[in-house]
Amino acid sequence: MEKKGEAAKRVGLLADDLLAGGAEIAEFLGANVREVYHLAKTQRLPIGRLGRKLIASKRHLTRHTDKLVRGPP
Repeated sequence: MEKKGEAAKRVGLLADDLLAGGAEIAEFLGANVREVYHLAKTQRLPIGRLGRKLIASKRHLTRHTDKLVRGPP
């Protein structure tokens, strides 16, 4: 059985990793908001939606962009 502290720690880690909104994602990527919405619509980056708000994981975005920079193995 999980302890309360462990659950709170996991939630804290998720909150640290989550980017909510096009502006936050754009700032993290060094892009503008319009580009972020285009990348989300064309599914070129791992960006999802929570209702009408865009959401993304810093970890997944970093991993995905690293793969794009390195190219195919």
